[in-house]
Formats: sequence, C-alpha cells, structure tokens
Amino acid sequence: MSSAKGPKKTPRDEISRPAGSRPSRRSQRALDWVNFFIADVETAFGPFVALFLAMHGWTQGDIGTAITFNSLVALAVQVPAGWLIDQLHNKRVIVAAGLVCLGGGSLIFVFFPSFLPVVFAEALFGSAGATVRTAIAAVALGLVGHKALHTRTGRNQRFLSLGNALTAAVMGVLGQYISPQAPFFVATGLCLPAGVALAMIRGREIDYARARQSVGRKEERPARWREIFWNKSLRVFALSLLLFQFADASLLPLATERLTADHKAASVLVTSGFVVMQQVVTVLLAGWIASRAETRGRKQLLVAAFAVECFRCLTFAIDLGPWFLVAMQSLAGLTAVVIGIMTPLVVADLTRQSGRYNFTLGAVIMVGSAGAAISTLVSGFAAQWFGFATAFLMLTVVAGGAAALMWLRFPETVESARTAEEILAE
Repeated sequence: MSSAKGPKKTPRDEISRPAGSRPSRRSQRALDWVNFFIADVETAFGPFVALFLAMHGWTQGDIGTAITFNSLVALAVQVPAGWLIDQLHNKRVIVAAGLVCLGGGSLIFVFFPSFLPVVFAEALFGSAGATVRTAIAAVALGLVGHKALHTRTGRNQRFLSLGNALTAAVMGVLGQYISPQAPFFVATGLCLPAGVALAMIRGREIDYARARQSVGRKEERPARWREIFWNKSLRVFALSLLLFQFADASLLPLATERLTADHKAASVLVTSGFVVMQQVVTVLLAGWIASRAETRGRKQLLVAAFAVECFRCLTFAIDLGPWFLVAMQSLAGLTAVVIGIMTPLVVADLTRQSGRYNFTLGAVIMVGSAGAAISTLVSGFAAQWFGFATAFLMLTVVAGGAAALMWLRFPETVESARTAEEILAE
C-alpha cells in the first residue's frame, strides 16, 4: 500500500503504470526512432573502423588489438551496467550517456588516428555499447511487458537494421568520394536526433517493475545472484553466445582488411555493400522472426542461425571476389536478426519474477563480449601470421561448435518460462 503522505516523494519518471495499461503511440514511435538513430551512429564503428585504420597503414594485428579494447571495456562494464539499470527508475539517462560517448569517440577517430587516441575512442564505444542496448531492452520491457516483448523486440530490430542499412549506404558513398573521415562526422551529427527521440519517450510510461521482471514476485527483494547463475539453461545459452560471437565478431573486419589489400580501389563501396546487404535482410525478416519465436519457440531459430553462421564463415574462407561476398553477406542478416531478437527474449523467459532481468541480460551479453574480445585479438594475428583463409576456417570450426551446443544442450525456453521458483531450480 502506498501513501501520498509518506516522507518520500516519487519522481514522475519513477511512477509504475497499472499492469494492464498500454504505452502511448508517441512513446512507441519515439523508441522506434531511438533505435534507428543509434544504429546510424554505431554503423561508423563497425567495419568502417577496420577499413579506416587499414588505410592509415595499420597492420592486422594492431587493428585487432585496438578493436579488442572495445570488447574488453564492454566486458568490464556490462554486468555493473545491468545491475545499475535494474536499480535506476529513469532508464533513459543511461541511453543519453551512451550517445555522448558515441559522438565523442567518432570525433577522436577523425582528428587523432594514432594508437592511444584510437584505443580511447574504442573504449568509449565499448562502454556505450555495453549499456545502451541493455537500457533500450529495459525501456522496451517496461513499456509493453513480457507478453508483448517479442513484438516490441522485433520492431526494435527492424528499426536498428533500417538505420544501419541507410547509413551504411550514405557513409560508403561519402567515404568513397568525399573523405574516409566522413562516416565519423556523420555519426557525431546523428547523436542529436537520437537524443531528441529519446526525450520524446514518456518516462512515466516505463513501468519500473516490468522493466526488471519483478511483476508477480512474492518477495520484495530480487532473486539472489547465485540463483541466477545456477540456472543451467542460462549457462548453456551464454556459452553458445560466446562461441557465436567469437566466430562473428572478426568476420567482417577480416573481410574488409582483405579488401583493402586486394581490391583497394573499391574497398569503401564494397564495405558499405556488406553492411547494407545484411541490414536489408534483417529489416525484411525481423517481424517474421519475432512472430515465429512466439509461435514455434526460440531454440529452433537459434540452432538455424548458428548453423548459417558456420556456413557463412566457410564461404568467406574462399575468396571468390568482393561482390560475391557481398551477396553472401545476406546470410549475416538472418543471424543478426535471430540473435538480436532471441537474446532479450530468452533472458526474459529465464528471469520472470526474478527482478534481475537487466543484470542477467548484462551478464549474458558480457559473456558474448568476451568471445568477441578474444576473437578480434586471435583472428587478427592469425590472419597476419597464417593468412586470411586459415583465420576464416578457424572461425568456421568455432561457429560449428556453437550450433552443436545449442542443439544438444539447450531447452525450449518458451515452455520453461513459468515461475521464478521453477526457472531458478532448473
């Protein structure tokens, strides 16, 4: 029971909506545009980083080392960020701080393309990447609740991919015909509309209990951390993501580095084609994948995505020309949309009534970031010492291991999403 006469006043952003209420159309559309513009900003820190550094004479090992700092910082702050997001009532503050880091990091690349400044910029981006995605997932869950989360997550992924596709095309043309620094200037400028869209989300509509998966919990305190980590299904899922991210994180950077060496004249346009092809497929599939996840379950789609990733790594090991690889990059759209939608959904399934959704999501993403950090470091030196084909074959084996683990050891979480006691006892 609450009382208006109590000593503590609840800020407007901390008010929890009634459980049956729906978010306004304004907040839903504003969240769409937050995803769109943040994807625009993040595109500059994707394959364009490896391409930009390679054009400045960096070796594959140095590029891999610099990019690794991104993943290491994300690894360090992911779990604390998830814990903080669970505690904060105003989730939008975390997203705003991430935008500041993204914009600042972009400008550092433009004006200071030497080792230490680039490492610092990658650290800024890593800290933003570790917090922004988790915070947006919390905002989405707080707005719509668990039952409608699959639809909202699919919508998030669609706008993310649309932003990536359009921006990659623009950045590719500007980078090819204007300046290699152009993508980073564009990224900085796009932080402003992202901030405006963020401010349009009504904070009072983000239900605090929903956003941390504590609706229906009998105890006032959230589940103990060790109860979360003893969840066998969660451990298997996290390990599978680690292997997947190991295979996936280095694939596009290695491909762009090989393009710079073998097809330098068209490397910027081809790199743009890589990103655009992937995101177009993601936009087309996001709604269908989200619907399929609810009607047919999570496991089926995850196994298929990991198997496709294995095949994709194998095709990149065979150098059949840059535009053939652009066509094959469409497979990345399938894997990206499945992982992007399934990760918050699976974590939500396994943390119902726990009050630890964002903490757990942060921990799972942290494990994936560990795989990405190891991947960019190991594959960069593998390509430098043994050649690109060997590096791609190594990634193929790891992706195959992820598919096998998911198929053999992971249960269907839609069926297991019952109560906190049943979930945490698994």
